[in-house]
Amino acid sequence: MSRLQRGFATTAVCAMSATLLLAVPTTAFGATAVDAAASLGVRINEVVSNGGSPDDWIEFYNHSDADVDLSGYIVQDESDKNPYTFPAGTIVTPGGYLVIDTLSDTGEGDFDFGLGKGDSVRLFAPGDANGAQPLLQTTWPEGTHAVPSWGAQDMDGEVVWGLTTASTKGAENTFETIPEEPEEPEEPETPVAGSVRINEVDSQPADWVEFYNPGDAAFDLSGYEIRDNSDDHRWQFAPGTSLEAGGFLVVEEGTIGIVDGIETAFREPIGIGSADRIRLFDVSGALVDDTLPWEGHAAIDGDFAAATLARCTDGEGVFALATPTPGASNACVSPDVVINEIESNGDATDWVEVFNAGAAAVDMSGWTVMDSDPVGHAAETTPLPTGTVLAAGGYFVFDQPANFDFGLGGGDTVTVRDANGKTVAEHVYADHAKGVWARCGDEFIDVALSTKGAVNVCEGGGDDGGGEIELAPWPGSADVRVLDSAPMFLEDSSGLDVQETADGTFLWAVDNGEGRIWKLKASADGSVSMVDGWADGKRVRFQKDADAPGAAGPDTEGITTDADGLVYVASERDNSAKGVNENKILQVDPNGAGSDLVALTEWDLTARLPAVGANLGIEAVEWVPDAALTGKLFDDEAQAAYDPAAYAGKNAGLFFVAVEDNGGVYAFALAADGSAQLVSTIDPDLAGVMALDYDSVLGVLWAVCDDGCHGASAQVTLNGTAEPGIAHFARAAGLPDINNEGFATAPASLASNGQRPVWWFADGFASEALRTGTLPAAAGEGPGSGDGGSQPGPSIEPLPGDAIVDGNRGGATVDKSSVAPGEKVTITLAQHPGADVEVWMYSDPTFLADGTLNAAGAITVTIPKDAAAGAHRLAVYSADGELLGWVNIQVTAAGGGLAATGSELPAAALVLALGLLFAGAIAVTLRRRRQTA
Repeated sequence: MSRLQRGFATTAVCAMSATLLLAVPTTAFGATAVDAAASLGVRINEVVSNGGSPDDWIEFYNHSDADVDLSGYIVQDESDKNPYTFPAGTIVTPGGYLVIDTLSDTGEGDFDFGLGKGDSVRLFAPGDANGAQPLLQTTWPEGTHAVPSWGAQDMDGEVVWGLTTASTKGAENTFETIPEEPEEPEEPETPVAGSVRINEVDSQPADWVEFYNPGDAAFDLSGYEIRDNSDDHRWQFAPGTSLEAGGFLVVEEGTIGIVDGIETAFREPIGIGSADRIRLFDVSGALVDDTLPWEGHAAIDGDFAAATLARCTDGEGVFALATPTPGASNACVSPDVVINEIESNGDATDWVEVFNAGAAAVDMSGWTVMDSDPVGHAAETTPLPTGTVLAAGGYFVFDQPANFDFGLGGGDTVTVRDANGKTVAEHVYADHAKGVWARCGDEFIDVALSTKGAVNVCEGGGDDGGGEIELAPWPGSADVRVLDSAPMFLEDSSGLDVQETADGTFLWAVDNGEGRIWKLKASADGSVSMVDGWADGKRVRFQKDADAPGAAGPDTEGITTDADGLVYVASERDNSAKGVNENKILQVDPNGAGSDLVALTEWDLTARLPAVGANLGIEAVEWVPDAALTGKLFDDEAQAAYDPAAYAGKNAGLFFVAVEDNGGVYAFALAADGSAQLVSTIDPDLAGVMALDYDSVLGVLWAVCDDGCHGASAQVTLNGTAEPGIAHFARAAGLPDINNEGFATAPASLASNGQRPVWWFADGFASEALRTGTLPAAAGEGPGSGDGGSQPGPSIEPLPGDAIVDGNRGGATVDKSSVAPGEKVTITLAQHPGADVEVWMYSDPTFLADGTLNAAGAITVTIPKDAAAGAHRLAVYSADGELLGWVNIQVTAAGGGLAATGSELPAAALVLALGLLFAGAIAVTLRRRRQTA
């Protein structure tokens, strides 16, 4: 079950800013809509397009003092299909709400269209379906479901749309309180007489949550409810629970509360994960407080026990890294972020670069930059958006005007502040630099060459900096389609695996609620059909439950098959004792008689895996044959390449399992007597791994994260060393960012038209759980390391410069568009992983390097130190001389001129460029006049 929700630590300021940014006045849709709303006396009031109860719904509100008859009026989304007509006698009373629901498979509900991301709700007059002008309309932001809901509110006599703080079906909408911007910093408001805030959270090694009452009276917490990132995981405070004024209350793993009317320890329904969130709801179900999602257990120098996430000061602001203070005032840790470079005079814009010198990523949500006039320029700085994360060793640039409007003067102070307004870093300089002010060692010096967003060029050079993990585009088709529009499975879908046999290719699926498995026949177009006798699935049973058919059974999260056709499921606990971690692999014969399959063999891996919460254990299992591993997998015990002969009595392959809590992947040799040996540990560099799949076409192991990492995946290429090749990919564009816990790839036998199917399986859906997309059908050895090209010499004849045109770009991308001589750049051709290539630089073709594209289709090359400044192109050729693709780059150098590129700008473009330069010069001049002397 997922504990992963990507992103962490926002602020009230950011939330308010986001609400304001998302707020859309009704007038944006034209006067007709506004006038119609006024004349109708009713408005569209709230919309839920994802996660509603029971599904999508639309709410109307009568803001007039008379009944409104909606009989015959028509409701549509942005599509012209399936309009819904209000039946005769549909009356909305004054101040009343009317809610219509999407039509369910049982026939209950109203409208027969689904509301999507960035969709609209429109109301048309009777008989005017698909009319040119709707009477009412609202549209939520592109690419989002506007969770928890999209709602209307009255602000200064105008109806404004924005994100709500909670969906309130059939009731008044709720929003973040947006205070008026103060002219000068103000002291915090006086706490209310009795209130509660989530104050500190520990997720490793112990799970606990601290609450704080900032008020001056005791606060009754009876019936208040804690949830993590899933609404299925709930725990209520017991009756009589009170939090004294100014006091702290810690809920630990063993704290007794109420679940479904039964006294239950906190650990039973809630295990706080490495990427999770904690929310507090009042007795009415309204959201009271929210940590918002975080990613990764809090740690200081790798020590989980030394760190928590906490608010500083108590009860205010965002959650940040802290040292544990359960039941006492919080003590946050200052991030190791320094000002690294300052441009105040010599570029088109002023900017400030910061560098993360620490060993952990830093959440910069809500951070701001300021000069020496924090009062006068308070309105001229923009907090960074939620989810802005600076990786360890990474760079971030506060740029003008995106992040601030004021100008940095000739002698000024640069201050970087966190979301709570506390100073993180500050530097004072006496005058404009002739070049830029750059940190070199422990001091700032005036250097000639700016390196915006990169390592500084000091005397003697500097060390390379790191950066966030780059996600290459999904290497297959962007299109993804649903296979189970009608329910085929239960609501707790989890793992998938593909089995290739003489009778065809089959897809296995498992549910974690009942330990039920299904067998489906797979086709080349990705479609599946249930195998005869498997429509209801079969339950996997612990050996101890062989004679107890009513036992809850294993919490089966993953499924795989071996060469003998036996099925293996991975279970992280017994569903009858959900508070106990029990990581087991169960072997069953799928052809066994009856609807229950009792395990033939069980392997308990709990003691051989990291200690984690009960619901944060094994999430996936994948069997890989020895033939694919021998000499390629690194054996941690032997400190050498894997040799199956070293493991007597084992299966003909190894079993890879993924642990949800830490994202680690572990390879085990399983013996017939139930014993297990850990062979290898792999870190795919994901916050969590929910699915594993061995890709027999590419020869790689896929590790896949769910919505906690926005569907990111890792390709692991085994190379016989302790450092396997790792390439990361974003999810397919058409795949919803939901709790996809299963993933499987098709073998080459299902390839068609250069593509082969892949499948995803989502937890929490009775239907639309199983989806299919594609990957390229190209076979061959797995992708190479791609760490960098070598330079033994060219072996192909490159095309002339005038043959490098838009039509043969080949979808190539580059990690940076502007580079200095001697710097490295990475070119990616996602459709060609594993290809042997040569890289050439134009205008006059110059050989740079050859090498092998890695699993992401990427290769890193170095720009020659004598490269002329200006525009260049980097072209990638296959070993047989075919142009695979090319990219543009701009080489920068102090005082250098533009290099010839083999093309000329059209006259009209030159005129436009000169005009833009002139306008830019005026803008810069005007800005400079605002700077301090």
